[in-house]
Amino acid sequence: MSTLQRRRVNRTDSNAESFDASSLVNSIGNNNSDNSNNNSSDDLEDGTTTRKIAYDPEEAKLRENVTIPTLTLMEEVLLMGLRDREGYLSFWNDNISYALRGCILIELALRNKIRMVDDSARKRFDLSERLVEVIDGSKTGEVLLDETLQLMKNDEPLTIANWIDLLSGETWNLLKINYQLKQVRERLAKGLVDKGVLRTEMKNFFLFDMATHPVTDSSCKEAIKRRILSTLVSRNMELNFNEFFPQTTLFKYIRTVTLVCSAYGANVLENVLSSLDYEQRDLGIARAEELLEQFSQYPFDLEKTSESNISQNLNKEVKEEIENMPGYSLQLEVVAGVIEVFSRMDMLL
Repeated sequence: MSTLQRRRVNRTDSNAESFDASSLVNSIGNNNSDNSNNNSSDDLEDGTTTRKIAYDPEEAKLRENVTIPTLTLMEEVLLMGLRDREGYLSFWNDNISYALRGCILIELALRNKIRMVDDSARKRFDLSERLVEVIDGSKTGEVLLDETLQLMKNDEPLTIANWIDLLSGETWNLLKINYQLKQVRERLAKGLVDKGVLRTEMKNFFLFDMATHPVTDSSCKEAIKRRILSTLVSRNMELNFNEFFPQTTLFKYIRTVTLVCSAYGANVLENVLSSLDYEQRDLGIARAEELLEQFSQYPFDLEKTSESNISQNLNKEVKEEIENMPGYSLQLEVVAGVIEVFSRMDMLL
């Protein structure tokens, strides 16, 4: 026997329902007329209408910040290691994954998100063994930076070396094995695709298909190369500015130094110097090693001059940047600590 039963409705109930339905229709009609009146106020003279689109004020604020370059330090290093036409990195490069994690910490420090813990006892330890803390947990608009910042916010202060190891997955601590950032190179490449620098293609490698990212905007990569070559080859260092690296960028010269040191640590600097002759290439590598030694300590050794008389004005420009931005010493100490890790990458890996 079916459990469903037809409900018998009285005439009074049906009248009530018809009354409610009619009143509901009338109220909807009134609301629609009100909405049409409100929308009519957005009508333009040419007959088109403007629609209000919801937006995130924090995201708009980030876009308007002209002191931060469009490309992050990680994206610039990845771009230097990427083959233009093939769109992938060298399969034999074991250093770049570890170096990119250090670049994340440098980028957070230059954006005033993290700094060294202000404790006088810290000076007893090496820079890479000093504790780092979060001072601004607001979003940066970059997925990898925000993910790292969230991890650092939810944990106790750890050292620079510890954070790079955790983000790289180089740890025996099973409780923090999930701190490893996944698919960093692929995510950075997709970010460069969104910014119009790369494009995505599928290529067949005998047994499997792989997404590659050839260079679309070669002018962007060439501009980064010119900045590096100006630091490593030219007698006087001159920065070239564009939409990806505006003149209003904060710590322009320190950013360029960290780019050189990061490219050296990631083993992609030779790709930039490959267009030079052997003598200039050797001079460029020697100058990069000088910068690693000079900026792997804090305060930076700005009294030291280059033995090869390359980029002679660099120390003066860096000194002016530091003087013009007081209160950033603990942030720049983080930068020096990461460069110290880069200077001994061969011993770590």
